[in-house]
Amino acid sequence: MNKKHVGDLIYSIAGIAAMNGVIQFLLYPYLTARMGAEDFGTALAMISLVSIVGSTFGVAANYSRVVTKARNGGGNGDYNIFLLMICLVSVAVSAVGMLWFETFSWIEFLLFYLLMIFTLLRYYADVEFRLKVNYKGYLIFYILISLGYLLGMLLFPYTKSWKLTILIGELLAVGYVIWKGTIFKFPLFEKTPFFSSNMRSIVIMSATELVVALVLNADRLLLQVYAGGAAVTVFYAATLIGKMFSLVTTPLNGVLIGHLAKNNKMMTGKRYGVICFWSITAGCVLSVMCVPVSYLFVGIMYPDVFAAAKAYFWLGNASQVLFFLSNTLTVILLRYADEKYQLYINVIYLGLFVCIAIPLVMRYTLWGMAIALLAVNLLKVILVALWGSRILKKQEKKSV
Repeated sequence: MNKKHVGDLIYSIAGIAAMNGVIQFLLYPYLTARMGAEDFGTALAMISLVSIVGSTFGVAANYSRVVTKARNGGGNGDYNIFLLMICLVSVAVSAVGMLWFETFSWIEFLLFYLLMIFTLLRYYADVEFRLKVNYKGYLIFYILISLGYLLGMLLFPYTKSWKLTILIGELLAVGYVIWKGTIFKFPLFEKTPFFSSNMRSIVIMSATELVVALVLNADRLLLQVYAGGAAVTVFYAATLIGKMFSLVTTPLNGVLIGHLAKNNKMMTGKRYGVICFWSITAGCVLSVMCVPVSYLFVGIMYPDVFAAAKAYFWLGNASQVLFFLSNTLTVILLRYADEKYQLYINVIYLGLFVCIAIPLVMRYTLWGMAIALLAVNLLKVILVALWGSRILKKQEKKSV
């Protein structure tokens, strides 16, 4: 890594750290204390629906645009058309979410829908800064989200709406890109000559990201169904530090895909294997570090659920580290192998999750979820490492 790459990574980590620091140290503990474990757990389950839509289709469009820029230059209209279609589908998703988790009201439905839409746009919008390799702008983008969350917290005693509290941050970030950026400029929906190939890329990546998002958020949704909101809050607290440590991979993945898109050198199977080895080693170290930090952090920030959560610190945190580790290794493959391989890997991953997690959660609830997540995420890391090396070795032979 040269100085430019290191600087980009620092800005990226600082931006993500600012946002998630506000979420984990201030916003979620604040909401837990005022809403109670049961209601906050229900809110977390609803946030999972928002995250599934936003991270699936926003990230897919984001990554696709970076990758296709190296092939055909990209174009605003193709991606905005796709986002518009997801916005329309999200009406139904929002309605189902409201009817499933809360007593339906039109005001709460509107807030939930807007939260889903602007979260989707926020996940996509940071591509503005990665396309231009402007990671100072990326940092400002995430600081604005953080400030919006803080403003929402100040207004919560008056609004009593967790949806509006989070929505303010998403609005500020997207508004900043509309004001300063180019991806949402008119003509918004003008197709490019590469519309079909761009749509193919987005659809394949969406299918891939959907699998990842479903598994990442399945703990909340399954536990909400089989054990209730309080269990969701307990497991969230138990896995929190693993997720926080692993969030470093989000900016790392962004920097990786941005710089790899400009690098025409082929990734060899041997080099990929070395990357996998050191990544797994780092993951083991992080997993060990998560446990003592969990005792300290969860004990202070979530005292009401600490006693119930501490039993799951080891398994829960290790599973989260493995999850994000496998995603980083998959992002490297995304640059050098056809998008279809990402889809194949994640379909297998989803199959493993369905076969292992659902029966265990139905029978053992929290323990079932902890064991299942560790098992399926470990299997995914092994799959990505071995199959990825094989794919790249085959490409090496073809290029000779």
